[in-house]
Amino acid sequence: MAQLWKELWPKMRRRLLGLLVWPWRTIRRMTWDGVWFAVLAVATACVALRVDRLGNIPLLISLVLLSLWATSLLMGGLSLRRLTLSRRCPERVHARETFQVTLTLHNHARLPAGGVVISESLRPVKGVAHRSASAQESQRLAPAGPGAGRVLGISGGETFATSVAGQGQERARYQLMVRNRGIYQFGRTRLSTVFPFGFWRSERAVRENGRLVVYPRLGEIDAALFQELEIALQRLRRSRPSREEHDFRGLREYRHGDNPKWIHWKSSARQARPLVKEFEEPQTKRVVLFVDTNLRQIFGTRRYNFFELALSFAATAVRELVLRGCEVTVVAQPPGTEPVWATVSRERRNWDVAFEMLASLEHDDARTLADVRPWLPREMLRNVYVVVLGLGSLRQHADLTWVRSQNNIVKIVDVRGEEFGRLFRRGAATREDLEDDLLLALGDDELEALAQEELALVD
Repeated sequence: MAQLWKELWPKMRRRLLGLLVWPWRTIRRMTWDGVWFAVLAVATACVALRVDRLGNIPLLISLVLLSLWATSLLMGGLSLRRLTLSRRCPERVHARETFQVTLTLHNHARLPAGGVVISESLRPVKGVAHRSASAQESQRLAPAGPGAGRVLGISGGETFATSVAGQGQERARYQLMVRNRGIYQFGRTRLSTVFPFGFWRSERAVRENGRLVVYPRLGEIDAALFQELEIALQRLRRSRPSREEHDFRGLREYRHGDNPKWIHWKSSARQARPLVKEFEEPQTKRVVLFVDTNLRQIFGTRRYNFFELALSFAATAVRELVLRGCEVTVVAQPPGTEPVWATVSRERRNWDVAFEMLASLEHDDARTLADVRPWLPREMLRNVYVVVLGLGSLRQHADLTWVRSQNNIVKIVDVRGEEFGRLFRRGAATREDLEDDLLLALGDDELEALAQEELALVD
């Protein structure tokens, strides 16, 4: 008996507490229209009690008013009880790219519902919440387009369904623009209405799971970089000083200009004429892009701006290089795990693999690019054009000589340097972009002085 009581008591306690707080919760749902309507009904009842000449007319009016007031409370909750929701929206978008969310309300009851406000919440998945200009800045959403729904704070969007007929459905749409990259999850959707008379606000939460991957923001890369890359790749294809065994195709007669190292001496002696090895010519232009995730020795919370710039450059470079017929491998080092890389081929153009990797990438101040070396296959850096996007690893003078150890061409770009500012820019400038660019243009000493001035103003 005691054991049964221990099991039942928590449930009974929750029910008792629910009954105690129910009047307060109900009163809080009343709108100002409902308050004034209730005051009118009570005033009419008082008149009926004090005036005998009018008979039961004021009393009847008071009862009618109170019945409408109570009916509004009852019907508002019933109209939302059997509503379900389905959502349709893109699964993958780029940061600051407008996309449309279509919501369909299904009413499984015969009672119609009207004036339904649909409030959506979109939260970053735990572990991949990314910061931009401030370490404390949360993910933000911005509205896009007039009359297309509005944004609730920083967490979601809101739209409106005029009416949903009994056993029917209604569609509503809104547009959003996610400011920062990351992997997001749609949380609970809140349905609220003041149907039918506007005296009470009824609410109900429904869950329609959905995942949204927000890729890094795209920008524009100076054409000079691609011209330099094309020249370097042509030089690699022409030189090919070292040939691999798996590239060997057969033997042919020696021609003027052939590399003497390719002569097959045994076959030449056997046939009494010089024969050289013939190799398969590489058809793929390969590029390896290293993204530095180390932000150490970069001042303050504004260092995340440089990290986001590097990821935006990487995403833009992947798209542009693949469209130019290159095979691109993006290499990065997330915190606490071994390095990850994704190869985007020119045949499939599967850049979603690399984009999603960049969307979920976090910084790692404990390791530099020098720690990536033991994990990479030897063939990855052979006969390729290598681009290194450096941040904290360059500040700590990490050993990057191993990158040049193969037959390749290496270009090291300091994301904080002037060259990077000439190579890359991100779309049309907004007020937030201008503020970020101003911070990026300042040096460490200037940023530190600015921080000291802000602290002095606070004090």
